Amino acid sequence: MGRATDQDVHSAYVEYRASRKPDTVSAKNTSRQKQHLLECPGLRNHPSSHSQVQAQHTPTQATSAPRPPSSSDAGDVSGYGPAFSLEGAASALNGATAVLNGTPLSNRPSLPPANANGTSATPQPRPMAKPKATPKQTPGTNIPAPPLEDVHSAFVEFRANEADKCLSVQCIYCNQVRAKNTSRQRQHLLECPTYLNVMKDSIPANNLLHRFDEGDIARSLSLPTPSLDLDFRMSIKLNPKVSVGSSTGSSGGQRNWISFIGGQWAGRWGKGIVIPGGQDTQTTYKDFTTSSSSQFLIQTNDDPPAMIVVRTKGWWTGPRDVMEKLHNEPEEADTVPANQYKFRVNVDLETGDERYQFLSTRLWLGSGSRRANEIVLDAYRVS
Repeated sequence: MGRATDQDVHSAYVEYRASRKPDTVSAKNTSRQKQHLLECPGLRNHPSSHSQVQAQHTPTQATSAPRPPSSSDAGDVSGYGPAFSLEGAASALNGATAVLNGTPLSNRPSLPPANANGTSATPQPRPMAKPKATPKQTPGTNIPAPPLEDVHSAFVEFRANEADKCLSVQCIYCNQVRAKNTSRQRQHLLECPTYLNVMKDSIPANNLLHRFDEGDIARSLSLPTPSLDLDFRMSIKLNPKVSVGSSTGSSGGQRNWISFIGGQWAGRWGKGIVIPGGQDTQTTYKDFTTSSSSQFLIQTNDDPPAMIVVRTKGWWTGPRDVMEKLHNEPEEADTVPANQYKFRVNVDLETGDERYQFLSTRLWLGSGSRRANEIVLDAYRVS
């Protein structure tokens, strides 16, 4: 009979796995499940519900001394509620099964869908992550939090007393002493006036002859310094220059046109030739300082080749005697070292070829050398 009772108990429940148990769901435990059915509100109106069974099998209160526990008092001994007989429990459970079997599906509590591994697929609310504390910024400054190595180098560690288990640190900028704690040390530096002034002075823009006003955001911004990487070299063959007269500007100057015969180029992303027909427009002033603006085409060695438009704009500057020799004695230009003058230009590349589209978003600075009938130009990519 006990076996039949357990089968009725099992039939009254639907088993599943859930990461979080609702309030009305019991852990799988036959004894607790029996007790739940005896207290289930949904079975109160059933003729075989636990209320009638409990009334039949719960001993009435009396003034007599309690009797010793017997086998029918298993509920009291186990601590799971009032005593009941197996026969009465079986009757109640059979009635509970009838109630459950007769309940429409629409009225039954829905269980969360389960995954293939048997776990509940109902999304569980995740605990919100505690927002990270944002380092305080000194009003009027935008100096970023110093890196770990700077924090360590800004403090001197020492032990105040021999009995102390923890180290203390002293700020080398303001001599303030505090307990060793990297986060608090970093925060201290962001509030240390001496350290902030040192950091401001280390910003290159603040070491110019003129500075921004104190408190201006430009005083505390530390910007990355661009670097130059040699990207390609061009060798351009020249025709003799053609004079086109004086410029009409207020500064005056002699205007010259120089056409390109051709040439070649090679670099990190390819190589090829310089297409004949390019031109350099120059204006030379009285001290032989010369402005230069050129436009020409280069071609890659690909199959099919790509055509790239090159534009340069810049200046030739240097001592007057050196510049005069370069302009009036071009055959002597080969004997003038390139470090005796400055031939600096901006270089811009443009192409419609998809293979070289990246060239249209780069910047280059060129350093050149004038030869007798040739210009050699190194293009440095700005990164």
